[in-house]
Amino acid sequence: METIDVGKRIKSIRKRKGLTLQELAEKSGISATAISAIERNVSSPTVNTLSRIGRALGESLSSLLGESEIFYVLTRAEKREHLATEIKNVDFLSLASGIPGQRFHPMLSILQPGATSGEDYVTHRGEEFFLVIKGALEVELDGQTSRLEEGDSLYFRSNTPYRWRNVSDRETQLLVVSAA
Repeated sequence: METIDVGKRIKSIRKRKGLTLQELAEKSGISATAISAIERNVSSPTVNTLSRIGRALGESLSSLLGESEIFYVLTRAEKREHLATEIKNVDFLSLASGIPGQRFHPMLSILQPGATSGEDYVTHRGEEFFLVIKGALEVELDGQTSRLEEGDSLYFRSNTPYRWRNVSDRETQLLVVSAA
């Protein structure tokens, strides 16, 4: 198993960016003595300490740990992953996934005529964005009902009770972006 020399990586990045120990200490809120001990591998930093040093250096925790980072994901239409759901007559397709720490999740939802999220209201942490690509969607949001037609969009906090249904007599395609 390969060992990671975090101290050496921190020192290398610090020097490459032209920072002194004192400057990094001021930016990170960690003493120059502690940073020096980490760089010399005399001390093992906590995850919190590494995170603070990384932010001060403008580097991710993954980068400090020597892990290769994923900067983008290209999803071809024919390679879209079907997401598991218990909702009948609805197909959710992932449009992008696989980046560690991903903060939002775009999906294409294909709703058959009459498809519904169910009788119960849905709530969860985060935020939602809906864009009707094709068809029509009725969304009940905290007791207020709105009809969305092709091209209409809706943005809301997901802790607001909501439910939806396809009110079109044909398939509705909906772009859904969920943020945690």
